[in-house]
Amino acid sequence: MPKASLLPEPTGTLPVTARRLDALTGLRFYAALLVFAFHISLSRFYLGDSGLVEPLQFILKNGGWFGVTFFFILSGFVLMWSARAGDTPGRFIWRRIAKIVPNHAVTFFIALAIGGLGASTIGEAVANLLLVHAWIPADTAFFSINHPSWSLSAELFFYLAFPFVLPLVNRIPRHRLLLIGAALIGLITLAPLAAGLLPAGELFGPNHAQSPLFGASIPQIWAVYALPPVRLLEFALGMLAARAVRERNLPTIPLGPSLLLAALGYGGSLFLPITWQMDAAYVIPVLLLVIAAAQDTSPPGIFASPAAVRLGELSFAFYMVHDIILTLTRTIVGPATLQPLPAAITILAAFVLSLGCAHLLWRLVEVPSNNALRSRNPFPARPTISREA
Repeated sequence: MPKASLLPEPTGTLPVTARRLDALTGLRFYAALLVFAFHISLSRFYLGDSGLVEPLQFILKNGGWFGVTFFFILSGFVLMWSARAGDTPGRFIWRRIAKIVPNHAVTFFIALAIGGLGASTIGEAVANLLLVHAWIPADTAFFSINHPSWSLSAELFFYLAFPFVLPLVNRIPRHRLLLIGAALIGLITLAPLAAGLLPAGELFGPNHAQSPLFGASIPQIWAVYALPPVRLLEFALGMLAARAVRERNLPTIPLGPSLLLAALGYGGSLFLPITWQMDAAYVIPVLLLVIAAAQDTSPPGIFASPAAVRLGELSFAFYMVHDIILTLTRTIVGPATLQPLPAAITILAAFVLSLGCAHLLWRLVEVPSNNALRSRNPFPARPTISREA
């Protein structure tokens, strides 16, 4: 009996070969750079001893949230865009695990060796290693060990859900795609209101003193920011967008204006309550940016140049190593607050070191382990559902 497949056999609406999305690949690195800047802003050590500290912290405080929203919408878009008829859930999930787990495992143990458990328990560290820590409503769990890894916990849930969400998305009548997309945006927008109904419980304490999270409710932030089923809404929105673009169900969105709208959405989010800053404030601009980049067929520019595409390929490794490098740099140089020029030099050095380590992680771990694991897929071979994403 043949294995169940995720898609029916190819039809006219799902071409066998999807074109490359170079502009989206290039944008990945800029999103990772936003996350890097956000983590820089969490420490006065990096911002220097000047009157610019508070303004810079204010401007950069949502960079991490914005970058993660981009990654989640992009993930759904790319996996839907590259969907293939006849693939099985097992083969798809194995390929996604082969993509994220090696980098996660290596950076987990490096971060553990450098920083130890911190405020986390052994159980929370194990949950992190197993990528289930985003399900635990405690900052010592979902922000444990290598802090950015919480998003991989959410991504793993997306991959497990994808075989079930995909047929639902494909069954939506073409003329209802925009309506369902609007409904998902509505749910994302309502998430902060729903989170606000939870008891405040424990608050983010002194270890988050330089973070916009300081004094905020841990359960409420967890519910709107880290809880995987809530973030699945963005992933599903990206899937809907990919289908709409592939079926030419949307007008062409210029990349330049979409970038301006994303910048305006980001700027406006800085003045909203913390739970609204996480996602709801800019989900529409980010969605339009992803669509515009996917539709863009202009000659390679700042986002689709060979250099930008290569940096985009390194973005996952950069995302996984940068916080470790920032922590290590701060530990080696010392706790003193730097003057502006030494601070700028230190930030540049940390960036270059992060990029260099990302290249090593990509070349020595990500690519070879991904190739090795994909070639040893234990599930019966069938046509693939997703190219490398």
